Amino acid sequence: AAAEARGWRVVKPADRASQCNVHWIDNGTIPDWFRKTEPWMRINHFPGMNNALARKTRLARNMNRMQRIFPKEYAFLPPTWVLPDDISDMERQFGESGVSKAIYIVKPDHLCQGKGIFLTTELARLRSCATECRQKDQSAVVQRYIARPMLIEGLKFDLRLYFLVAGKMTAGGGLDPRCFLFRDGLVRLCTTAYSAPTPETMDQKCMHLTNYAINKHSDDFQQNDGEDEGSGSKRSLNWFMKHVEEEYGEKERRKLWLKLMGLCVKTVLTVQPNLEAECNATFPRDLSGGQMGWRCFEILGIDVMLDAKRKPYLIEINHLPSFTCDSPLDEDIKRRLIDQTLELTCSTLSAKDRKAYEQLVRERRDAGTAGASVSAAPNVAASAASGGGPGWGREV
Repeated sequence: AAAEARGWRVVKPADRASQCNVHWIDNGTIPDWFRKTEPWMRINHFPGMNNALARKTRLARNMNRMQRIFPKEYAFLPPTWVLPDDISDMERQFGESGVSKAIYIVKPDHLCQGKGIFLTTELARLRSCATECRQKDQSAVVQRYIARPMLIEGLKFDLRLYFLVAGKMTAGGGLDPRCFLFRDGLVRLCTTAYSAPTPETMDQKCMHLTNYAINKHSDDFQQNDGEDEGSGSKRSLNWFMKHVEEEYGEKERRKLWLKLMGLCVKTVLTVQPNLEAECNATFPRDLSGGQMGWRCFEILGIDVMLDAKRKPYLIEINHLPSFTCDSPLDEDIKRRLIDQTLELTCSTLSAKDRKAYEQLVRERRDAGTAGASVSAAPNVAASAASGGGPGWGREV
């Protein structure tokens, strides 16, 4: 709908996509499309983003590496281990009893939507998980559980932030990131009143896991009808920031927003060199010298949890955030999200971009300067392989 509202023609058959200016892909075929994305096109994903940040184990490795170098600046990730590789280090967290006072949350790397997640204080269960991972050639991430989270009406919650990563070409053909934090998002609440985990309550997923895919099946789930963005089991980030201001003051709201911005930016900066290298190695060669711009952008769904002191912690990153709309609230937020993303990244596109690119290539060849291969970008039909209010924050 956002593309059609701009007067673009949406083309879904893959055999017609070669003439499109924008490729919007939201399924597992993303890698196949990168090599089809010519310099005059744009695509809504970065090569390598999935492996660098969206995989739980890769995110943990990258963030742990940055924590060792910049411990203060990257203190927004809870203590994290990867099984089976880090089981020896995990064992050192336990005493002779094999039971820890700290609580750990275990997340399989290859699963999503809350599947396979469990809480434990027992070393034996972590060892069993590590053994199973080794046998199946799989991995799992273990994090120190945030036992004293901030609550809303007695319920645990997380924030789904939408972070747009785009790029600008440097003089040397490198990636100069351009990042924007959307000024709205989702607040996803559990559906069972929170209490600190005990052996009797650790298995209560609707108390401890904020995943929408889990809580929407609860009898206590309350759908937001769109009339009040501050009601129901899913609310708006815009409402939440107002709530923080009302409860703790404008200064605290501004402080929290700056922390959220910093968390998002620092996370993406950890993999900037990888993204640049992946783009240069993956996309078809740009013979215009980069004059068409940077050809990819991406909306990341960044999940954040706050502790009782409102300190934000990075939980995980989704490079395929759901654009499914199950409620008027979803539809309003996600419609604005996509529309403003296209405005920021594709507003200068023209149906003549392909011809413009070919003309630039001819001119460079005539001048004898064609050669350097750099990543590029633009251009209006849009291919799709996917089934007013607050907007983007300033560039960060």
